[in-house]
Amino acid sequence: MKRHHRAAPLAVLLALALTAGTAAAGEGHGTDHFAGYSFASIGEASRHGGNLAVGFDLGPISGFVDTSFHWGSQSAVSLSDLTLMAGPGARFGTRGATVFFVRALAGLVRDRTSIGIFDVDISESTTGLGFMGGGGVDYRVASKLAVRLQADYLFYDAGVGSSGSCVPDVPNCDDTGFGGWSSGYRFSAGVVYRFGSAR
Repeated sequence: MKRHHRAAPLAVLLALALTAGTAAAGEGHGTDHFAGYSFASIGEASRHGGNLAVGFDLGPISGFVDTSFHWGSQSAVSLSDLTLMAGPGARFGTRGATVFFVRALAGLVRDRTSIGIFDVDISESTTGLGFMGGGGVDYRVASKLAVRLQADYLFYDAGVGSSGSCVPDVPNCDDTGFGGWSSGYRFSAGVVYRFGSAR
């Protein structure tokens, strides 16, 4: 059952990558730089943070590099994460105007949990493979500026900490420290500055 649970998000990401690879992108959209607020819901915990990303032409498709960072807490446990992803995608719409995009990314996710007991801080961190798929829209507000709204699904391995044991509050983690795959959603909103787009 766990294998099917893990395979479903990977199949979705593969479908997104194939869609991006076969899309006729037409004219290029230049390079855009995004910075904004990010909200993540991972497991049962809500986290707040920021999101930075770059989109650029990569032949007939587009390439994306994305990083985000969040902080939150659950049951007196402090939570934080850092993601660094890259991958293919496609951008649709008129160059220099409103643009829609989809993408399938892969990279690393660093997850950290900590709890303070008296004056002692006990923490556990993991770094594992992660996948992310989603999309959004850039709505033009000026010749080089746009407002972005986007949503992504995140799926990553967060089961084994630096001590080789399960991380607290990570679902599907057994006593051996394996099986700790976690997933959630990320929503971001912010400003895009475009290079090389039409005025």
